[in-house]
Amino acid sequence: MNETIEKFLASLTSLHQLQAKNLPYDVIEEMAMMRPEELYKICTQFVVLQHNIPTQEKMINLEEDELLNLVDNYAKDLLERLKR
Repeated sequence: MNETIEKFLASLTSLHQLQAKNLPYDVIEEMAMMRPEELYKICTQFVVLQHNIPTQEKMINLEEDELLNLVDNYAKDLLERLKR
């Protein structure tokens, strides 16, 4: 993972900071330089961190279609941020 993104994640105090509209500019800048596969992976990780509630039986409780929909929406929000 990218050092800038690692520092950002280490300093999180609230999950709403992971929303695309709340990402710091340096994180957005790093994400803009990523290959598509890397960007998809980081978007997926941010979505899981925001929306997943693990249990003792399952680490990831999001259904595949729900996860794909959330990641798609996150990527759209991120693209809107990149356009600014």
